[in-house]
Amino acid sequence: MGFLLCLTGLGFQPVQAQSGFQVSPARLYFHPEGNTVQTAKLHVNNPTDSRLTLQATFADWRRDSTGSKVYFAPGALPNSCSSMIKVTPSVIDLAPGEERDVLVTFTASKPLTPGQIRNSMLFLTQSNEQELARARSSAPQFVIKMQIGVHVYVLPEGSAQPDIAITGLDVVKSENQRQVKVQIENGGGTLLESHLRLEYLNLETMEEIKAEPIAVNTMPKDAFKVTADIPAKLTSGKYLIVAVLDSGPSQTLKVAELETVLK
Repeated sequence: MGFLLCLTGLGFQPVQAQSGFQVSPARLYFHPEGNTVQTAKLHVNNPTDSRLTLQATFADWRRDSTGSKVYFAPGALPNSCSSMIKVTPSVIDLAPGEERDVLVTFTASKPLTPGQIRNSMLFLTQSNEQELARARSSAPQFVIKMQIGVHVYVLPEGSAQPDIAITGLDVVKSENQRQVKVQIENGGGTLLESHLRLEYLNLETMEEIKAEPIAVNTMPKDAFKVTADIPAKLTSGKYLIVAVLDSGPSQTLKVAELETVLK
């Protein structure tokens, strides 16, 4: 019998595991002031026709040079808040079609370092997957475990000023796929939620193509490359590629340009 883990990524909308449960919101923010206890609620929905049991756990994470998340044991990283967060109940039973709220509590036993942003990933993982697989088949070939991750951020007062930049823009070719790689660095002390827009101007025909924006979220001191496929409909020729990083109305747009020949 095989085993598959289905991990659902996060956005701003309610998150849904494939053919499974839903969780909202996708991110939780706590703003502590000294020694404090704060609470938030997660809404969990089971739209399926089967009973689900979910287990709450935590993991530390950071991004590698490609922007991918790398996970660590809770408390392993210096900016971890995993030990400060508690989910009640930690085991959640949902009947078919049931919705309920669970309590997420942040507790700071001592004052936090001013300006230090902390984070963690709260995982809700299905724990009765084998029971459901046996109910559907006497000899299941695969067992699918559903898991959703919710970002948790602790944002104390005194966070440093934001400072984000595009520090590199390159074109590469991987097998038959042309790609743009954009180097982004968050040199400030603030969590930033940005969108990266890529525009392609054919310098011979003056035709312009704009790609769909890419969500880019950075923690302080993050530095990584965002990779995007160049639209296949772009014909060979000389292009001006423009990368625009939009971090919201309070931040100036960051722009980088590259003149290149696409083959």
